[in-house]
Amino acid sequence: MYAIARFLEYWLRWPSVENFLAANRWAWPLSETLHFVGLILLVGIVSIFDLRLLGVAKRMPLAPLRKLLPWAVFGLVLCVASGLVFVTGLMNNVDLHPWVALQIDRYLQVKLIFVGLAGLNLLAFHQSGISRACDDLGPGDDAPPAAKAIAGFSFFLWIGVVYWGRMVPWGI
Repeated sequence: MYAIARFLEYWLRWPSVENFLAANRWAWPLSETLHFVGLILLVGIVSIFDLRLLGVAKRMPLAPLRKLLPWAVFGLVLCVASGLVFVTGLMNNVDLHPWVALQIDRYLQVKLIFVGLAGLNLLAFHQSGISRACDDLGPGDDAPPAAKAIAGFSFFLWIGVVYWGRMVPWGI
């Protein structure tokens, strides 16, 4: 366990990212903007998908919504990339090592737990076969109860990610 902690302590601080952020005042605000665009794509599209499974806008077939999911994945990529800039470049913005921030910022910890649970929830949706059961949902069709449960949990988790993410600056 100690070796993992030492590895993360070393890996989470990238002086090259810190130097880039220090030399380019526009880089941090650009990263924040990309993070928010990623959240809009990810949480917006996933929420629409979840709400449809929960019975909102039942006249809409699910197939057109599935075509938006690659954009949600792109949003996730933007969030992960910009989130890494925030963590690895933290020493430039706040005089605090990222490893220490991860240890003391309860809001960040909760946000990361919510992200992890959302990923496990998505895995359950696909691996359980519930996703395939929803493939042919047409206008007016109800999603299976298990799909509704997973969609409700997903909606809750992604709203939590946004909430706890907004709280992160106050946890340091």
